[in-house]
Amino acid sequence: MKCIQLVSAAFVGSIALLGGCASTPTGPSTELTSAKAAIDQAERAGAREYATEPLNASVQKMDEGQAATAKGDRPQARRLLEESYADAHLAQISAESAKSSKDAADVDQGIHTLQNEASRSVTP
Repeated sequence: MKCIQLVSAAFVGSIALLGGCASTPTGPSTELTSAKAAIDQAERAGAREYATEPLNASVQKMDEGQAATAKGDRPQARRLLEESYADAHLAQISAESAKSSKDAADVDQGIHTLQNEASRSVTP
């Protein structure tokens, strides 16, 4: 009788364990989605022109993360995809900063040009 109860308990436990494994997601899809979205935002912000290195690093890490997912190495995939997201965010911020600096330099140049024109007009 105890043997049947023991086998039944083992069977129920293994079914519960298998059920838990079946509901586990196949990979870090949330991190992949976030990394792709961050790369898209960085590209729209001008990272291809102003922040090429961090953008390229982000794309490379995303590709490596997808490869790690395909191999079943979830911890490595998750880490790489999180790093890809961070690099893309850095690329976006760097591009926005570079564009702002360029715009400020253009405004300064415009002011300088106007001042030169104004001083020539006043001088007889």
